[in-house]
Amino acid sequence: MPASLDHVHPEDRASASHAAAYAFWTGVPQVIKYRQRQTDGEYRWVEMRAEPGYGVSVDVDPMISDLDERWLRNGPIGETGEAVRAAKVIESLYGKAWALNAAGEFTYVTPSGQIAIGMTLRDLNRRLEDDKGFVDGGDHGWSLGVHPDDYPRAAESFRHSLRTGEHWHIEYRMLRATGNYVWHRIAARPTLDGTGKITGWYGTSIDIDVYKKTEAALRESERSLRDLIGSVPALIWCTSADGEPIYFSEQFRDFLGFDVDAKDVEGQSRLTGVLNVIVHDDYRAALTRKFMEALKTGESFSFKHRLRRFDGEFRWVDMRVAAMKKADGTILQWSGVCFDVEDQVRSQDELRIAQESYARASQAASLAELSASIAHEIGQPLAALVSSSDASKRWLTSDPPNLERGLIALDRVIRSAATAVETVKRVRALFRHAADARHSTAFVALLGEARELLADEAARRGVRVSVEIEKDLPSVMIDPVQVQQVLTNLMRNGIEAMDGVGGERRLSIRALRVDDGVQVDVTDSGPGVEFPKRIFDPFFTTKGEKGMGMGLAICRSIVESHGGRLWVEQAKPVGATFSFTLPIT
Repeated sequence: MPASLDHVHPEDRASASHAAAYAFWTGVPQVIKYRQRQTDGEYRWVEMRAEPGYGVSVDVDPMISDLDERWLRNGPIGETGEAVRAAKVIESLYGKAWALNAAGEFTYVTPSGQIAIGMTLRDLNRRLEDDKGFVDGGDHGWSLGVHPDDYPRAAESFRHSLRTGEHWHIEYRMLRATGNYVWHRIAARPTLDGTGKITGWYGTSIDIDVYKKTEAALRESERSLRDLIGSVPALIWCTSADGEPIYFSEQFRDFLGFDVDAKDVEGQSRLTGVLNVIVHDDYRAALTRKFMEALKTGESFSFKHRLRRFDGEFRWVDMRVAAMKKADGTILQWSGVCFDVEDQVRSQDELRIAQESYARASQAASLAELSASIAHEIGQPLAALVSSSDASKRWLTSDPPNLERGLIALDRVIRSAATAVETVKRVRALFRHAADARHSTAFVALLGEARELLADEAARRGVRVSVEIEKDLPSVMIDPVQVQQVLTNLMRNGIEAMDGVGGERRLSIRALRVDDGVQVDVTDSGPGVEFPKRIFDPFFTTKGEKGMGMGLAICRSIVESHGGRLWVEQAKPVGATFSFTLPIT
């Protein structure tokens, strides 16, 4: 656009202004020629491209107007003068307008409008057959500029308006001079004289090609998005910025058996109503806390829990939730996705059970092997010891006693006993770690590894694990494999102790400096320890057939072999705390 219409030739200013207005209302660039005043005062022909002034996301062809005398010729206005004046007012605002007489014949059309469709006033009003007027059912030339599929509807509705005086509103495809059919939105109004008689009509047609293409692109984008969501093997949902559910994907609706608004309860938030129906009792409170915290902080989160299917079965799902935000950080909505991991959880459970069975079988096999080794190795010295003892008894009780022979037999007893002791020591050494396996170890890393090892089991059982480590905790000289065995054993015992406990399940691990050592406390919120004095005894167990009673005994042996101590105390208000110390050096 020129900097000012003052530079445009007075006879061309209306066309330039109309082109700019039409570009703004339709989004279609307008290309026209006009005379522009140069610095020397002379006017020269230039070409102008009028843009809509805003971004258009679809491809549209510009409209090109090249004015000449034939487009400027007007027919007789007659009593349609008022309609023409109204049309020109509309033209100044929207860029294109036209006027007709009461019979539906054009008396004025914006020159750029005539150019766009490639028809003059004479072409528009030309009767095509039987010389019949349009109102009487005849077709005029303008019908050739309407898409054949749209013309019958357009003609019928316009004839009805001409006969009744009702306002005309319609959309149809109009043929441009370029040979393309483009959607237009048309509106017309009648003018009346003092007696109420219709004297003419004035109206405008707005090119809605950009609107239609944008609408089609949005529909295609929406269809593609629906197809994409439908093809994703996950359950997808959305909530508003304040957490109220607003959308369930088709797969999620099929999984639950209802849509997002089906469980609304008066006086209760939709989020609460949905969670009460679909989330297992053991996980609902924890999930609600997570979601409420996310609504306050805007942070994403994940949560593994059990979700109720339409048939009443609860299945394990891994849920991920994130906020959709504007550029300034304002949250628009929350999006969530749930992956059905029931098969994986079952497989993990089956694997865990198999591993536990294998571990018990391995322990039994190891004990059997140890027993067989001890029995085999110690059998001969014990048999010799018994034989020498019998011989000594015979020599010492004979009459008279043979002291020399008896002393020789007793010497054999002593040698056999010493051999048995050495045999036991040698077998024990086979099942004991060498002392050189110990080295300086950072306790922070060790605790982190133990927590990671049990993370899935804790989540599966609904246990919240927290770790508190004193700042600048010194390293300790340990066998990390053995001490990690102690940590994981105590943590697993704490997790299992909370099975069947109502309320929140918490497992807290704390590591701190005490005197010349490091102390570790493992606290659960379970029922506590019923027999604290016997809990570390070998073969004593509170787990029934599931336990061998060796875990805590082995833990105590490992801790004491490192120069530390292991004990248990009742926690406040509920639960138990298992503590052990390890010297720094």
